[in-house]
Amino acid sequence: MLDSKERIKLENVKKLIRRNAKVPLEKLLNKLHPADLALIITNLSDLDRKKIWSFIEDRSKIAKIILEMQDVEAAALLSEMDSDDASYVLRIISKEKQHSLLQYISKDELIDVEELLHYPEDSAGSMMNTSAFALHMDTSVKDATKLLHKAEDLEMVFYLYVVDGENRLTGVLSLRQLILNPPEKKLSDIMIREVISVSVTDNQEYVADLVEKYDFLALPVVDEQHKLCGIITIDDVIDIIKDQASEDIYAMAGLTQNDMMFDKSPYKVASTRLPWLLITFIGEIIAGLVVTFFQGRITDFAILVTFMPIVMAMGGNVGSQSATVIIQGVALGKIDTSKWSRVIFKELIVGALMGIVIGIVAPLWEGDAQLGIIVGIAIFSAMLFASLTGSMVPITLMKLKFDPAIASAPFITALNDITGLTIYFLISMILLMI
Repeated sequence: MLDSKERIKLENVKKLIRRNAKVPLEKLLNKLHPADLALIITNLSDLDRKKIWSFIEDRSKIAKIILEMQDVEAAALLSEMDSDDASYVLRIISKEKQHSLLQYISKDELIDVEELLHYPEDSAGSMMNTSAFALHMDTSVKDATKLLHKAEDLEMVFYLYVVDGENRLTGVLSLRQLILNPPEKKLSDIMIREVISVSVTDNQEYVADLVEKYDFLALPVVDEQHKLCGIITIDDVIDIIKDQASEDIYAMAGLTQNDMMFDKSPYKVASTRLPWLLITFIGEIIAGLVVTFFQGRITDFAILVTFMPIVMAMGGNVGSQSATVIIQGVALGKIDTSKWSRVIFKELIVGALMGIVIGIVAPLWEGDAQLGIIVGIAIFSAMLFASLTGSMVPITLMKLKFDPAIASAPFITALNDITGLTIYFLISMILLMI
């Protein structure tokens, strides 16, 4: 039984569905706890259930909703989803729960879902919708139009894919082409034969790059024999882009997406974060040794200590900024990887300009012009070197075929604390002794 608050939530959801109020409905659903959503969904009609999936922003939230439900109800909801969404949910829940749910799914639906589960997790095959609308190449425009009218419950038909007798992808045409051609024309006479497609084994990032490059709304997916297996639509590609952005953000902090899985044990989460913290810890120990080494030499120049936090903070930030810009630029295809020298030179100029400004501003409160100039030059040099290391580290990792996101903030900051302090003390002492 629903209590009064739950009934109000249910009625609000029903009302927004009837009005087709997409934006308010999306906001409401994404504010609700998965347990509340599960309860609401079980009390909706079959038609309303089908409508509601597209308004839930985070697909991992759908998985949490499934976990809150009884197996029979959860399996019924999975059956109403598109095969790609159902396989995604099954991938991110435990194996035990997965097997429990599969027992209640019909054989026909199970074939499609299990086929997608067979492909690697980050492949095009794992995310495609197997309900692709395709027509034989000998079909006439008139018959194609009739078949299109009957194409209910299929993935959005952006393009008409044309196949031969063995289901090999042979062409594609738009709805506009279909409408503008005479009824008796065959699809083989009007279709575009050079079809851009992806293989079931292609990486999801490659799929996203193709969609961005050609501005497609959908991409056909084929197997080794070039047989049409399914399609990937723009909404699936948006999910890939979101996942990529999240991975980049986590990586720059030395984390993984597993760190954000709150159902993981504290020991598991700690074990994934600890290696990066150890890198930072070792780096800071070395930075401490640098300070110890120069300690006896800077006793007469105690003012240098005042600026140590500034050097460490500014150097770390400059290095992280350079690394972030380069990693993001490569990921978005905005940096030509054959022209690294230009990229590094530009970052050096940026670092130099920022170093000049900070080098002038930082020591102003001391009121000693000579000391201000000396410390300013030292800070400028440290920031300039930080921009060099911040750009060189990710580039070096790329050259060595490593993931450039490894050049994360903890690593860059530790590196620049060591080099920054060394440069700072050396330059300051040399100039102060002149």
